[in-house]
Amino acid sequence: MDECFRAGHLILLVGGNPLPNAVAGRLLTPSEGTITLVHSADSFNVAERLQAWLRRQGSTNDVRLKQIEESDAASIAQGVCLALEEVGKVNVGLNYTGGTKAMAVHAYRAVERWASQHRGGGRSVEPVFSYLGARRLVMVVDPADPMGSQRGHTRFIGRAIELTVRDLLGLHGWTLQHDPTTQPLLPRSARALGAAFANDGAFLDWRQWIQGELLAKCRRSDKDAWQSQATLRSVSLSLPPNPSLGGVSEALGCELSHPSGVLPLMQAAFGNDPQRFCEWLNGKWLEHDVLNVLKGMAPRFQLHECAQNVETKEVQFDVDVIALGGYQLFAFSCSTESRKGLLKTKLFEAHIRARQLGGDEARVALVCCSDEPERLEHEMRRDVDPEGRIRVFGRRHLSDLSTKVAEWIQSQCGEEGSPPWT
Repeated sequence: MDECFRAGHLILLVGGNPLPNAVAGRLLTPSEGTITLVHSADSFNVAERLQAWLRRQGSTNDVRLKQIEESDAASIAQGVCLALEEVGKVNVGLNYTGGTKAMAVHAYRAVERWASQHRGGGRSVEPVFSYLGARRLVMVVDPADPMGSQRGHTRFIGRAIELTVRDLLGLHGWTLQHDPTTQPLLPRSARALGAAFANDGAFLDWRQWIQGELLAKCRRSDKDAWQSQATLRSVSLSLPPNPSLGGVSEALGCELSHPSGVLPLMQAAFGNDPQRFCEWLNGKWLEHDVLNVLKGMAPRFQLHECAQNVETKEVQFDVDVIALGGYQLFAFSCSTESRKGLLKTKLFEAHIRARQLGGDEARVALVCCSDEPERLEHEMRRDVDPEGRIRVFGRRHLSDLSTKVAEWIQSQCGEEGSPPWT
């Protein structure tokens, strides 16, 4: 059992990303325990949000803040010792995942010294030191004597707690503009398009249909925007006549109950919003295909939340589809583009936002129409991702996207074989 790793008084070091402390606070403290968030002036707002979130989660009501100078050894040590004296419990833990390196070093030394001073008189004071291993999704508890033969304890925690999209956003002080989409629109048609795109001829035929039919009838000639809603309500599109796109036309006609080969833009599936339907046809379908793929594998990988169209009020959110398994974020950027420059920019923006939101545990994938996905992936790893947290799926992967995504997620779900957190 992992009760022995929980501390009556847990000290957490607060840095820029609140996720590690949210996880540690939930796992390492009993409900009657105390948490002290050691923070600098710069991380005060993060600490306040963590304090409120931990209280709402029922981890403990006793969550305290202690401000220090993040680069001043004396300030860090004195702040930690003062927090220990104020609480007065001998069952103490320090999780040093967050904060600066200086905070980790001097907080660790302060807790060790405090414990040494309070041993004796029949009391056993053995602090529990721990950190989160982001690559393997484990909690590592240091041995009592690192210089001895005893090894530390490692527990897999990848699915020990479940965080929601709202949890992650709230920890950063962000709020949703609206409820995300959790059910894919026209999933059969989106899958038919994915299968067709893997074929060179069908890919070109669809692009020609987009230019000659969709954009010609629905896009304003003077700007990169759709015609007005009033104009689009009276527009109908002829389904592609190409044999290579027969499966796509059949799926669209079936799902929208228009087998005649003509599609009105007013469709109940899109809330009778013709511009939304235009956007779906012009590339949004790929996001819905990815969402459908993720929902299909959710039970296998314990993905408890899958969503598309996540938009926040405070920042531009450059991720198209997300999935959460435990506290691990899988972020997908989707594009029917094939130009490397545009794809690299889109992937870089998704990478930045995903890491900001989901920490070092986050994984990022680009699903696109590149014919050289390995080259783009190599360049991203060379420039921003040496640890291999980014994956690129190209056009040839779209025919069997479910298998390819499943293989990737399985490879990124943490350490198999480690005892789970109980």
